[in-house]
Amino acid sequence: MSDLEETEHESFKLPTNKNIPIWRYMDLAKFLSMLNSRALFFPRATSFDDPFEGSAPKPLVLEREYIRTNRTTDPSLELWKDVPDDFFDQMRTMRKDSVQQYLINCWHMSEFESAAMWKLYSTTNESVCVRSTYRRLRSCLPQSVFIGEVNYIDYDKQSFPGYQALNYIMHKRISFSHERELRAVFWEWLGTPEAQPYKRRIGASGLSIEIDLSSLIEQVYVSPTAAPWFAKLVEDMTAKCGFAFPVGQSALATAPLY
Repeated sequence: MSDLEETEHESFKLPTNKNIPIWRYMDLAKFLSMLNSRALFFPRATSFDDPFEGSAPKPLVLEREYIRTNRTTDPSLELWKDVPDDFFDQMRTMRKDSVQQYLINCWHMSEFESAAMWKLYSTTNESVCVRSTYRRLRSCLPQSVFIGEVNYIDYDKQSFPGYQALNYIMHKRISFSHERELRAVFWEWLGTPEAQPYKRRIGASGLSIEIDLSSLIEQVYVSPTAAPWFAKLVEDMTAKCGFAFPVGQSALATAPLY
């Protein structure tokens, strides 16, 4: 697929550099599960640690409440004047309940490894990181999976168009901007025919999408604090699963020079 042919949903900002390296940090169990299943797992957004996943920014909520309060007196809200009051409560409930409909696979965008990401997303010394690129990820996943950069905003002062449901999952608080997150999102409410086979396979915890891992993964790194035997173990297990991508120690383990 050429860049000119590439299309995405309006809520998804594409990286300017389509060959930008992307990184996924994980423990050994998740890595081996990925190899064994030959798939990427998309957990539900409700399983993430950030309680703001899928939430609305304050200006958007204030706008909704202004409409509720002033729809019968403000001439500019003529179209809202006959809307029942409980409609606004239903909107809030629906927005909160819909968070579980977002199935997300997350990556870190950077030209280099991140010491911070190793600490945040690998819980032990026996952790690994896989490196790919946006272009590789896009070519491996079906078009019913949208991919784009997360937008980081001040939820107290900034907003986004509330009519587009996917905007809620493609924005995060600016405090998380260090993550430089690229999200691949499958929306359970997506109604396109191409999405239907995947929707039928969604489980309680999420969705696994089989892909060509050999085309996706460029390199596998083991934690900079891992023992030498662990790198050998990861290399052996990768080969036993039938993959030939290179495995090596994190560059952050390099000894300093004086």
